[in-house]
Amino acid sequence: MERYIIFILTAIFSLICWLVFRGERKKYFAITMKILAIVYIAVIFFRYILSDQFIWVINKGTYNGKYYEETDLLQTILRWGHHLSSVVIVMAVFFNSRLFKNIAIYIVLPFTVLTTVFFPDFMAYFMDEVFVDVSRGIHTAYWFRSIYFSLELILGLLLPILFVVVDKHYFNIKDKQEWKNFLICIPFIFLAGMPVYVPQSLFGYTQFTTSALTKGNFVWIAITLAEIAILFFVFRFKDYRARYMLCMFLALSLFMHYNSMYLMGFSIARLPVQLCNLASYFFVLVLLLKKKQFFNFIFLANIVGTLIAMVAPDTDGGFGGFWNMHFLIEHMQVLVIPMLCMLLRIFPRMDKNAIKHLIIGFSIYFAFCWVSGTILNGFADVGGYGKVNFFYIFDLGKAFDYFPFLSFTKEIYIKLFDRFYIWPVFQLAIYLGFLGLCLGFYWLMMQFYKMLDDHYELRNARIKLYEKITGKKSKAKLFYGDEGEDNVRD
Repeated sequence: MERYIIFILTAIFSLICWLVFRGERKKYFAITMKILAIVYIAVIFFRYILSDQFIWVINKGTYNGKYYEETDLLQTILRWGHHLSSVVIVMAVFFNSRLFKNIAIYIVLPFTVLTTVFFPDFMAYFMDEVFVDVSRGIHTAYWFRSIYFSLELILGLLLPILFVVVDKHYFNIKDKQEWKNFLICIPFIFLAGMPVYVPQSLFGYTQFTTSALTKGNFVWIAITLAEIAILFFVFRFKDYRARYMLCMFLALSLFMHYNSMYLMGFSIARLPVQLCNLASYFFVLVLLLKKKQFFNFIFLANIVGTLIAMVAPDTDGGFGGFWNMHFLIEHMQVLVIPMLCMLLRIFPRMDKNAIKHLIIGFSIYFAFCWVSGTILNGFADVGGYGKVNFFYIFDLGKAFDYFPFLSFTKEIYIKLFDRFYIWPVFQLAIYLGFLGLCLGFYWLMMQFYKMLDDHYELRNARIKLYEKITGKKSKAKLFYGDEGEDNVRD
């Protein structure tokens, strides 16, 4: 019944919008679409904290009294396609991009239609109570969840349809470049927007491991570096808008990826406080604000933090497992996005002021982790939640596994009000040590800038010499590494 109502309401709203946004009133269409897109991504964002028992099926086993040898592959594929809609539609609306409009209409819309057709299957997972004792999502009444999911689907259907009926957007089948962009970008968008549970659902846990210094660890690092290299060489001569769109798409994909973690339950410990978790929010924010000072801080701090995580990954056996994939995908993108923002010149190069921005930003962040973590752990027994380990300065046992030379600091602590524990020497050592690594990385970046400038100078000299000798204009573009948005010159 609900699916018919969804299709009927979508048709009615589409007709109303077609009638309203005509003639002079069409100028209000763009702002309306932006408001609807923001509402849509917000609805999906909050849906992640609601109960969804599908996450337990991907582990294989008994569900609804039936034992599943394999996972629900149809549900996995439908969720994968529908998961893309939030990011793709937002990109299409805010950038008025033909590429993303094409993907929204011809890829995302069919998935949303199929999701609506299989509405009862989704509701069965949302409302099932078999795993209610282990699932920490918010459980609601059927009527509320049905209305909430219907709202999500109506928006997911309406926005791409409005691109066609009001915006008059159609695929230009005679344009070879449009076909090329569309076909090349589809697999990339599906991979970048892949939900964290898809590998486990499709392939199981697998016996592949990514522990430190294993083959899997090196493969993961190689894939990450390859992604940076490929995207850089593809986009290095594109205009600023194309480069900015790439970085924003990756940032939004990371944002939705992190929040999908709440399918496994929401808890205090899973708040986005760890530096790499916070990056999923910071990257979107810095790209919107375009603040160089903010970028300097997150570039230095997040890349150093990610490199540490890559050298000493917190993963266990089973490459395809939910938590392993969350860790691998998140840290991979936390390295890729700021590196591309730097290499593709989305932000001006760092200078000596970046050190000041780093110290101020990291000091504020560290102080927040220290104060909030101390307070939360002090009241953990009263609040009934697990202790937190913000910035890894509270779980001394795990820290000493990596830094045994600091184990002597365990006995140097301050106890306040018989509840709060502070380890001043250990926590100060972590603060200074990480800051020192960031300063070392800043020095490396300065050397990297010099190397890039030498490369640009030689490349430009070669192009000019070719043009002088042959009298022909080179197909290669002169490339400059200076600051500014438009530093690729013909």
